[in-house]
Amino acid sequence: MTDVYNKTQHKMAENDDLILASEHNILLDQSATSENNTWKILIVDDEEEIHVVTRLALHDFSFGGRNLEFVSAYSGQQARKLIQENPDAAIILLDVVMETDDAGLEVARYIRQELGNHFVRIILRTGQPGLAPERRVLKVYDINDYRAKTELTQDRLFSVIYTALSSYRDLIALARNRHQLIGLVNEIEQLSHLAARDLQMPLNNVVSIMRRVEGQAKDISPPALAEDLLDVRENVYAMQSALNKLVALTSVGRFNESRELVDCNAIVSDVLIDLDNIFQSSHANLHCETLPKVFACRRQLVQLFKNLISNAIVFTEGREPEIYINAMTHERNWLFSVSDTGVGIRPENHSGLFNLFHRNHSDGAAENSGVGLAICEKIVRWHGGKIWLESEVGKGSTFYFTIPLAE
Repeated sequence: MTDVYNKTQHKMAENDDLILASEHNILLDQSATSENNTWKILIVDDEEEIHVVTRLALHDFSFGGRNLEFVSAYSGQQARKLIQENPDAAIILLDVVMETDDAGLEVARYIRQELGNHFVRIILRTGQPGLAPERRVLKVYDINDYRAKTELTQDRLFSVIYTALSSYRDLIALARNRHQLIGLVNEIEQLSHLAARDLQMPLNNVVSIMRRVEGQAKDISPPALAEDLLDVRENVYAMQSALNKLVALTSVGRFNESRELVDCNAIVSDVLIDLDNIFQSSHANLHCETLPKVFACRRQLVQLFKNLISNAIVFTEGREPEIYINAMTHERNWLFSVSDTGVGIRPENHSGLFNLFHRNHSDGAAENSGVGLAICEKIVRWHGGKIWLESEVGKGSTFYFTIPLAE
């Protein structure tokens, strides 16, 4: 049963569209419930007395200004039907032994795996704990609480319901925020496609025209017109550069990109192949310790290491670049470092270095950083880590970034 459960969870995680559709339906039903001003509680038990006692114990319960609405099922089969009809149920008080010894567990499995409803809080109540060992049940069936019927006094039941409703409310709020975030991400991606398709093409055509006529600019009369033409050329080039960098930034860290176990040693090897020409021309030397495997998006890690390594080469002057890459565990993360012997960066420029289109003419690295380090920051943030640097002018820089340990 555990293997089946894990496979089902994995399949659902990969199919993001199904998850979003399920969340959307729950959110719609939750909105309807909000309008009715109640929290819906499904009581599943084959003993009528349990239904009566539960309703009496919670008759005056209120949470967030909303009262409880009770729905009763007296068998596992009936519970399946009612949960389909009431997907906005906040809590299910679920008996284990009904028409069969594991009827309640099968209901839990049906809710989590077949319906894909991970919002509703399932509280297992049993009069025969030995038939359903607590540890196994909580792990395999994704149960949120496990209680013996004899221990659920009125005060204890109040506490259990209050805690479960708090959790349910927060899950709904997170799901709603997630939908809003997905919408925002989609808008950004659409803007990126707009820039690539509807802005880059005409702008590239203008650049081509400017390059054809710039050789004749000096012959244009009057001279003021020639100067204006040169100004137009410089501004067009600046617009093209900024647009290309904006497209590059929005193309990384897409919401639905998948992660896998990635060997960082192989990543660095791929980067060395990509940067072979710049290594040859600069006579750069790379010193890389054995790196770990991390749970990450491979394409993004290649971009991250490529940006940091190429920056280390570009911003080394008057000597052969020496680059050092290392990694160690720190708390629950892998801590990577990429060090160089370049020109360094002044402390006052550190805070804004990862901002989009950062420019500061006081030192070379900041002046030319453009969007590359902003892309690095976005990639690291997408993986749940952070990036920062230590640097001394004239002695080089070390960029640190973290990637969470693979579970």
